[in-house]
Amino acid sequence: MENSSFIPYNNQYVRYKPVIQIIELEVTLMNVSSLRYMQVKEHLIRHIASLKPNDRLPSRTVLSETYQAARTTIERAVSELIGEGLLYARDGSGTYVSEANTGNALLEGNGVKTWGLLIPDILHYIYPGIVRGVGDVANNHDVNVIICNTDNEYEKQTKHINKLIESKVHGVIIVPAISGAIDLQPFYKLKESGIPFVFCHRMLEGIQAPRVISNNFYAGYIATKHLIASGCKKIAYISRPVYSASSDRYQGYVCALSEAGIPVRRDRILFESSFETDGEGYYSAQRILAGDDRPDGIFCFNDGIAKGAYDAAGEAGLKVGTDLGIAGCDDTNICGTLKPKLTSVKFQTYETGVQAARLLCDGTEDNQTIVQQPELIIRESSSVV
Repeated sequence: MENSSFIPYNNQYVRYKPVIQIIELEVTLMNVSSLRYMQVKEHLIRHIASLKPNDRLPSRTVLSETYQAARTTIERAVSELIGEGLLYARDGSGTYVSEANTGNALLEGNGVKTWGLLIPDILHYIYPGIVRGVGDVANNHDVNVIICNTDNEYEKQTKHINKLIESKVHGVIIVPAISGAIDLQPFYKLKESGIPFVFCHRMLEGIQAPRVISNNFYAGYIATKHLIASGCKKIAYISRPVYSASSDRYQGYVCALSEAGIPVRRDRILFESSFETDGEGYYSAQRILAGDDRPDGIFCFNDGIAKGAYDAAGEAGLKVGTDLGIAGCDDTNICGTLKPKLTSVKFQTYETGVQAARLLCDGTEDNQTIVQQPELIIRESSSVV
């Protein structure tokens, strides 16, 4: 390093440049520092909103490590929050949350709103569309979204809702769980807390709330009707365990058969005993296809069950799309991987998320219901010669 080519700047050396460029560098560094400070302050505001009055804030060292920010940046953000009355300091003891500035008041006072979004599993193929729809509306209204995965379990759903209530969120969108002992108490607590919520994709019996639901009856009806139109006369139904969606799709299946004058046979209807995905559809299809009077078509509750039915049909020496028509539900990426490609009912997941978020924004009445109509995507699996 040649001293004639470098000058000291902020405890380090920078290459010498004309004075105007050095000024530009200083302005840039100030802008970066200001942006980082504002980010840290916003993070602190969200953290404070999750705490109770008089809770102690972590030490400056811990905050510095948590937010990967300089100690001076933390000090500036905390000092301003103290000045704004959101925090208060005790000499030699630390910094604490103010009595009057937690929860919704804190968030609204700083222009920050938060929603909770409860879904069974963000990795499951139908829920990313709902998440994206909710997220787009939330972004347009400057709302943050907390995503909670329930794994379809009532127990986890209850824990998540209780945490969201404690955090004083401004609203909740819920795809109700379907497994375990039903617990309605969290929904009563939401109402008592004045936190609006909307059911999404399906509803929960016994709780009145705005809802955006998929027409599962129609899904079962159009899939079965198509199989009939394709030449199938002996159509089976393989489903997940009994709950609202599987029951509605079953009713649609029965309606299409009755309309065509085809008798409904109990030996061609099978609700699986578990929500486990290992072997879903496979063992049920094996059982249904084992008899002498085997079906010539199968309507499957979802595409995963349809895949299991493909495997069982292949082992039985049957060609899907020729010897056996199959239609699924959800129109997932599974459809394109199967040979022949799978006919499936497509649900409007993105629009469902959008409409649920709009209902939450509008603050509609509990009896408000929006029904999303699915459509049938026809492929080779349902053509029977």
